[in-house]
Amino acid sequence: MSRALILACGNTLRGDDGVGLYVANSLADELRDPEITIQCDHQWTPELAEPISEAELVIFVDASASLPPGEIACQPLQPAPNPPAQFTHQTSPSALLSLAAELYGHIPARSYLLTVGGKSFDLLEELSEPVRQAVPAVLQRIRELLSRPQRPES
Repeated sequence: MSRALILACGNTLRGDDGVGLYVANSLADELRDPEITIQCDHQWTPELAEPISEAELVIFVDASASLPPGEIACQPLQPAPNPPAQFTHQTSPSALLSLAAELYGHIPARSYLLTVGGKSFDLLEELSEPVRQAVPAVLQRIRELLSRPQRPES
């Protein structure tokens, strides 16, 4: 069982949409803990339910088109109250938590969605200046989440 699972998604060919992958690659270079798994994908799919069910902490990292450029949001997640009857290629983090509970009977004690507001999702292979400047704060926020002690089992 992984202590922590970091799931980043995005497309590095679509500007700021690649921020999750950029953050994950930076973490992979820095973190050498065998209890932390970092996985990058273009999108979150139902197949992720199994590794999610095996983690104590999961952090989803992605770009946001609704936040102002460079703004960071971190919200705790719960399983979706009414998960979709059919899963598609793009599955929300809350729906993945529901699927993990349904199929494997376990979800992480702590789950978070960490997003960064994007400025440009055009066809280019670099991050915008506001998003690039936000990356160190995103990395620090993930380090803080990883260093928090686990809640005791009740």
